[in-house]
Amino acid sequence: MKRFVLITRHPVDCVELQGLLASSGLTLRPYPVLRLEDTADEPGWHAVSSALPTTAADAWLVLASPRAPERFVRGCHQRSLEHLLDLHVAAVGESTALAAQNAGLKVEFLGPGNGAGLARALIDTMQPASLAVFACGRERRQELPEILEDAGHPVLPVVVYRMVPTPPRELPPLGPSLEAVVLTSPRAAALYLEGVGGRPLPCQHFALGSTTQQAAAGLGIACRIPDEPTMESLAEELCTI
Repeated sequence: MKRFVLITRHPVDCVELQGLLASSGLTLRPYPVLRLEDTADEPGWHAVSSALPTTAADAWLVLASPRAPERFVRGCHQRSLEHLLDLHVAAVGESTALAAQNAGLKVEFLGPGNGAGLARALIDTMQPASLAVFACGRERRQELPEILEDAGHPVLPVVVYRMVPTPPRELPPLGPSLEAVVLTSPRAAALYLEGVGGRPLPCQHFALGSTTQQAAAGLGIACRIPDEPTMESLAEELCTI
């Protein structure tokens, strides 16, 4: 009998983790409590185009989500800012790097599976006081830009997407044989609890990191977390159930 793990992500965002679980007998069941919408951050684009009217040899494009690369590239073309596509590119994790490559970007620096880890590692590669363009979502963690700015690197965010709650009537059925639930963000934890009727499902719960774990605890959901905030570490943890 198949065993399933509910995860608060869209199917396209589950490919990497499902691949890591291929030999475990576990199948991810996406429960996308948030859905993707494009957004036009004209003040952000203006700030970037003003700071980088031409290609800067030492500037970086920083990507922390696989949702960002395609939308950043499209935004550059729409605004005749193709020179920004020549920036050095740093990406968080394999999924984001693959999305960047599929969008036509050349990833030069691959960081570990969270923004803070990428920022700390990238500092050693960046030239002093070099600028970073952060293509990101409207709701985002602040560790990445804060670490870069504390090290003397100006960060210009450009919001290229936002995540909005999926209407409950559009959520998929929970289905049988659930062994565990993976909560992927504080917002997702709250929307998951709402979607399942206000009480956590009677199975083990996992969070991607300590911030989500703490938010879930505040909602009455006890979560385990992997040793490291990476898909590889999460897969190893899930394989113990």
